[in-house]
Amino acid sequence: MNDNSTYYTDLITRYFSGEIAEDELRLLSDWMKTDPQHLETFRQYQKTWQLIEKQNIQSKVDTDQEWIAMQAKMTAPASGYEIPAKVISLDQNRNRTAFSLQNTWKVAAAITILLVSSFLLYFLISKPTEIIVTAQAGNREQVLPDGSVVSLHAGSQITYPSKFASGTRKVELKGEAYFKVAHDKTKPFIVASGDARVEVLGTQFNVKTNSLSNTMEVVLTSGKVSVYYKEKPQDNVLLAPGEKAVLHAEKKQITKSSNTDVNYMAWKTRVLVFDNETLSQVVNTLQNVYQKQIILADAPLSGCRVTASFSDQSLESVLQVIKETLDLQVTQNGNRIELSGKSCK
Repeated sequence: MNDNSTYYTDLITRYFSGEIAEDELRLLSDWMKTDPQHLETFRQYQKTWQLIEKQNIQSKVDTDQEWIAMQAKMTAPASGYEIPAKVISLDQNRNRTAFSLQNTWKVAAAITILLVSSFLLYFLISKPTEIIVTAQAGNREQVLPDGSVVSLHAGSQITYPSKFASGTRKVELKGEAYFKVAHDKTKPFIVASGDARVEVLGTQFNVKTNSLSNTMEVVLTSGKVSVYYKEKPQDNVLLAPGEKAVLHAEKKQITKSSNTDVNYMAWKTRVLVFDNETLSQVVNTLQNVYQKQIILADAPLSGCRVTASFSDQSLESVLQVIKETLDLQVTQNGNRIELSGKSCK
């Protein structure tokens, strides 16, 4: 969250102009709740905005009066012709009526502005907010209200409340994320994806959900976690560091095993280690880490073996090493990368 006062001033301006986005509205709401002075700042801007709108209304009314006057001049008799006194009196009555109606309209509009603004302010402050964070262009790190830190893989999304007010700290995950959970024994931390649940008090772990296979994969780095399904919390499975659990939603099954994938966090660390791995396994890892489509144009290439390590290198650099090692050709068509060449056998 941006703590720059100018940033929030801009959000307030965007709010009153009706241009604020949903995620910006949530940020503004959270900012106002953190400090009474922030709320007072908002109220001051509200008063200024109401005065500006009132002036705009006055300006509109003055313009209407000018138009009425102009019409009167355009329809008036030619110069030298005296208008009867009775006609002048009638016009004055009409002007008084118009002025009275316009004054009524000004008051009604000002009251409407005040009511709408007050309602929006009440709605903004009192309504519990739900925050949705999406890592769009690349990986993204997000600090949660309890101090927990979530690293989101590109294309992943997390949803959580602006404040963990209940007895648990629940977040919804789509995609892949690494969690560093702040310890709080009074409020278990729960990661949810559909009916699958991961529950902890304070630890570090990686979660990967797959909407196509309807699975959730959990790899524990430190501490202890419990994985289960919403309807069957009693059938939970405990994980120790270095263990992995795969939850199959359709069958409501949980499979526990030792984690043998040394690159399970490569998307975050950018450290890749391949020890006599098949090229097909290498390609799968590279696709996940760099979010690019990589195709083996020749099926026999899948059995080629790769032994190499990389640290914070670009995909182009990694593919160049593989190309020279296995004597391959690398062709890129848009976001699609093809590897072709002779079999390694």
